Amino acid sequence: MVAPKIFSLKIFSDYRSVFAATLAHFSVDVYSGMLPLILLLLTDPLRMTYAQVGLVSMSFTLTSSLSQPLFGWLGDRFGHRWLTIAAVATIAMTVGVMRFVNEYAWLIVLALIAGLGSGAFHPQGATLAAHAPRELRGRAASIFMLGGNSGYALGPIFGTRAFALAGAFLPVMLALVGVAQAALVGWIIPPQTREEAKPKIVTTTLARPFVASVAITLGVVIFLRSWIHSSVTTYIPQAYKSLGFSPDAAGQILFNILLPVALGGLIGGTLSDKVGRRRILILSTGLAGPALWGLLQTANETSFLIAPLLGLTLGASIPVTLVMAQSLIPRGMGMMSGVVFGFTFIAGGIGVAINGLLADQIGIVPTMTFNAALLIIAAALALFLPRD
Repeated sequence: MVAPKIFSLKIFSDYRSVFAATLAHFSVDVYSGMLPLILLLLTDPLRMTYAQVGLVSMSFTLTSSLSQPLFGWLGDRFGHRWLTIAAVATIAMTVGVMRFVNEYAWLIVLALIAGLGSGAFHPQGATLAAHAPRELRGRAASIFMLGGNSGYALGPIFGTRAFALAGAFLPVMLALVGVAQAALVGWIIPPQTREEAKPKIVTTTLARPFVASVAITLGVVIFLRSWIHSSVTTYIPQAYKSLGFSPDAAGQILFNILLPVALGGLIGGTLSDKVGRRRILILSTGLAGPALWGLLQTANETSFLIAPLLGLTLGASIPVTLVMAQSLIPRGMGMMSGVVFGFTFIAGGIGVAINGLLADQIGIVPTMTFNAALLIIAAALALFLPRD
């Protein structure tokens, strides 16, 4: 009876930072996932146009994306613990108040503050997840990402229930829940992460250009992957509608892609610990290209089988690229995590905008077919990355 107890304690010890980061990621993204629902409920009372709704969403996204490298640097310099705790509490309180604003200007202000809460958390959470043993970091990153994906998916459901049950007490209720979540996260974070020991690393003249070249190559791969990922989410329903599918069927195709993304991340991160991150990155992006091409060429019942393959392959590379970026500058792990998350959001927005312009000229299906070729280019570039 002793062995299972010791084993469970060892697992908790090895993954304690991962548990804290995953719980916090789930909490933060639950509130992020509530934002579209809040905007829907406020559209009529505030008489918002679609452009105004988009501006609120953009305010949240841009603030979150652009602030992440700064918050990552602050975490590396002053510690990740209190930024993590403050971020969880901040976004919970902000979202609760946002539901009851009666002026559009205040909605923008609260969206900016909520974006800062999200931006403050993500580099800290990714760094906490990286405190798992070195041989388990891929799995740890995938578990961390799974927490966020689950939270974002459940956000609208949680929001609907909270709005119905809490009524006018929603800000107080969400504030109390957020503070409780933040306190639990703070308790789980292991003591050794409160004061980080800085590794002694000597950077030689030869090492700096090598790190720079790897960072640029990896950055281009992440840019292309994020471009296609965001474009698939935005335009696959449009593409299938143009191919004669009903809106319901087009939505089902998208669901069959997005649901396996989280599973793909868990599989890819776990396998990367065993077979190497470079190999998983090459394999996943290399398979995603043909999967996207096949999805666009079939447009029949087979599409419902190809869609999960595309989701799995797109998701498999997400935790892998995060861990690879963190390993480039071990003393700046938080900053690199912030760069990856921020760059991912921005790259996705740029890619969607470019695809929209291109689709207006040549059509949505040819545009997305071109995206399949970009994934092959990303896989080819990953060949130039160093082995683990």
